[in-house]
Amino acid sequence: MISMHTDKDFVSCSKCRSRAIIHLPYAGQSLCKKHFLHYLEKRVKRTIGEYGMLDGVKHLGVAVSGGKDSLTMLYLLKQIAGLMRIRLTAILIDEGIKGYREKTVVDAKKLCKNLKVPLKIYSFKKGVGTSMDEVMERKNREVSCTYCGVFRRWLLNKAARELKCDRLAVGHNLDDVVQSFLMNLFRNDSFTLARFGPVGGLVDDEDFVVRIRPLYKIPEREIATYAILHGFRDDFFPCPYYEEAFRHRIRDFINDQEARYPGTKFKLLNSYNQVRKSFTEKFEHKRKEKIAKCSKCKEPSSGTVCKRCLLLEGLKSL
Repeated sequence: MISMHTDKDFVSCSKCRSRAIIHLPYAGQSLCKKHFLHYLEKRVKRTIGEYGMLDGVKHLGVAVSGGKDSLTMLYLLKQIAGLMRIRLTAILIDEGIKGYREKTVVDAKKLCKNLKVPLKIYSFKKGVGTSMDEVMERKNREVSCTYCGVFRRWLLNKAARELKCDRLAVGHNLDDVVQSFLMNLFRNDSFTLARFGPVGGLVDDEDFVVRIRPLYKIPEREIATYAILHGFRDDFFPCPYYEEAFRHRIRDFINDQEARYPGTKFKLLNSYNQVRKSFTEKFEHKRKEKIAKCSKCKEPSSGTVCKRCLLLEGLKSL
């Protein structure tokens, strides 16, 4: 839920005497529109610089969905990359979820047109061989996010590589990062914990396009507020299959702790960064390992057959 101050509960901006539109409990301050926009933009630029996300980049792929995170990220990257003379290409993955993705595609096309950023659209149906709606019709299948996550990552990497992008920007925000941190802790998945950082990837291979996360330190609530203020989106709705996900239970737990103890999400992020350093060192040897190719699709794989192809084979038997 996104709430902003109204005229009925006038609160002054901590930076000036203007009406504050948002309160940041973890920072102990309220900000007006002008100072909030500057605050968020400055933090994104600082994050990009801190991790060298755009160092040496000439062509940046930007994963967009039409949601608040990806539209905000695209808008900010257009400003930053433009000054650095970096070419942008927006990449949208259509999972094939009727009544859901069509709505956000419209917003993605609109912003890309306004920013003069080319938009390339790829579909699960054409690129993977099945839509998510078709997957969901199968009985005894795995949870929806298992298929969607694997198929999306596979198709995004393939698209970014074919477009000759140096790196791929994805819209994971602070909430996404700390949720993934706890989820993978519970699963005891140290490899994912090691590679899911601000600049993702543990393997140096030309077939993998390195991912960057410019919104790594920005809370979801602030991104939603930014999107509303800029008119990117004024309505927010989750994927209709979201209720199946383990993530939404973790999300509710973290949000409850944040409400009780402001700053919890940033403390979790700091904990993750410390843990990730240890796991990164543990898997450092993998950087120089030659990545195998899937025997079926010929895309990079950690095994003889990649996860995408294994899932597709599994669906055929259901």
